[in-house]
Amino acid sequence: METKLYHCPSCGYRVNAIGGTDRDGEVRCKTMVCPTCHAVVDAVVARLVPGETEFGIPIDRWHSVPARCPHCDGGALTPWPLDRPCPRCGGEMDS
Repeated sequence: METKLYHCPSCGYRVNAIGGTDRDGEVRCKTMVCPTCHAVVDAVVARLVPGETEFGIPIDRWHSVPARCPHCDGGALTPWPLDRPCPRCGGEMDS
């Protein structure tokens, strides 16, 4: 997954994040905000479960999982709004 550097000119907060949603061969991630850490994080929101079959044909299925903060393991994450506010000061972040 490709990330971009986001920077808040007001307070200096910096983070590398995907800035939306993306997936690789095993997980789907979404950029979210952790209210506990006051940080932007890329959280896993779904995992691929291979090997299920329908009519003898293997079908991979994505199963949703609760989003957890990779830093504090908190579960109160919210999607990062499109206007990209800084989670620390509320300023506008540049990419």
